[in-house]
Amino acid sequence: MHNNHHVPSKDHMELLWLRLKESGLPIHSLIAEQSGTLLTENYQTPYTKSDLHRMFSITKSFCALAVGYLLEDGLISLSDPITGYFPEYIGSEEKNPWLMNMTIKHMLTMQTCHSATTYKIDRQKNWVESFFQVAPTHKSGEIFLYDTSAAHTLAALVKKLTGKGVLDYLRVKCLDKLDFSKEAYIIKDPFGSEMGGSGLMAYPEDLLKTGRFCMDTIRHGSGIFADYLREAVSFHVPTAHFGQTLDEQQGYGYQIWQIRGGFAMYGMGSQYVLFYPEPDTILVITADTQNIRGGQQKILDMIYDGLKEFLNPVPHPPAYTGPSFHDASYRLLSGSQGFTRLSLSFDTKGGSLTLWGPGKTYKIPFSFTEPAVSILDGYEQRIAVKALWADSRTLYLPVSVVGEYVGSIHILLSLSENGITVWMKKVEESLFHEFSGFLTGIKE
Repeated sequence: MHNNHHVPSKDHMELLWLRLKESGLPIHSLIAEQSGTLLTENYQTPYTKSDLHRMFSITKSFCALAVGYLLEDGLISLSDPITGYFPEYIGSEEKNPWLMNMTIKHMLTMQTCHSATTYKIDRQKNWVESFFQVAPTHKSGEIFLYDTSAAHTLAALVKKLTGKGVLDYLRVKCLDKLDFSKEAYIIKDPFGSEMGGSGLMAYPEDLLKTGRFCMDTIRHGSGIFADYLREAVSFHVPTAHFGQTLDEQQGYGYQIWQIRGGFAMYGMGSQYVLFYPEPDTILVITADTQNIRGGQQKILDMIYDGLKEFLNPVPHPPAYTGPSFHDASYRLLSGSQGFTRLSLSFDTKGGSLTLWGPGKTYKIPFSFTEPAVSILDGYEQRIAVKALWADSRTLYLPVSVVGEYVGSIHILLSLSENGITVWMKKVEESLFHEFSGFLTGIKE
């Protein structure tokens, strides 16, 4: 049994720092506190307490905090379409409904109509404008796909509605009260907009102060912002199909990740604010594992192993059984893959997905209990599929390919009453090219 007296001590945290240092990974800092009491604060050469550190995607979480205050100030609603705030980027010609229906909430939960960060396609174009100009690949609000341009555009929204940058707006709202450093800033893109997805330069201590403010607000706060923050750190969308690490597969809130035993603000190269509500503990880590394959998971595993005796056992995600409607066929909108129809049938034990293309049909049987083994038509390769419901309407089929072309095909199906959105990705160098990108289907 876990009780409130069982919390990490200074000794535990010093041991954790020693383990991180001895791991050989390029760790820059570790700070930890429990219920407001500092447990450890460590920096490793060339970094010191007084060096600003690039926090990468932790910037997204700061944008999400700012959006919470826009909501409290009555400037937005989460269900507002984002296009309404940027009419200058929406031409007069008929616009794609997938773009026009994209809401602020879709952007917070990484369920935009884009398959990737839009400004990376042509960096010469205005980064905010590109979010509205790049052609959508699928319907908004269906599937989690990491998109830094969503947070970039939310930062532009903050500036547009308040006249202030994200940090300056947050300073007025909460950061000044926390003694957040005056030196912190957000790098700007070539067009003068704050890089809301990745540009934060701050001290690790700034993140600890912000983290404690968030934890206290979630635990004891009341009002619109506190309610929003509780929503922000909750599970909204499944990420089982996406995560490179175990922690990245636990789900996503509003620009904040679910992790084992808690939730996290999360930046490339292993920048973390890790929140563990049960022992009321916060850890801040800075590092640079960009060049180390699996480096992020190693750090998260070391921390989880070091703290798990204090954490409540991670509740298993609810065992979803899928929607009430079962068998259905869909007519597919034309796409580069050439598929024209899709049918899906399932019960509690398993089912099958069938895709029809010009001159070829693929049938993929799956089971929910153990891998269903079959031969993939047209390739004569053995495949094995153990499926899972990632939430009540999202079916994930990880297809293992067995034989000469060892690899995998990932298929995520988001079902609604009258349609389907499918995301596919293949991880194998020479075959299976048609299993990539999006399919959109209308129920027949």
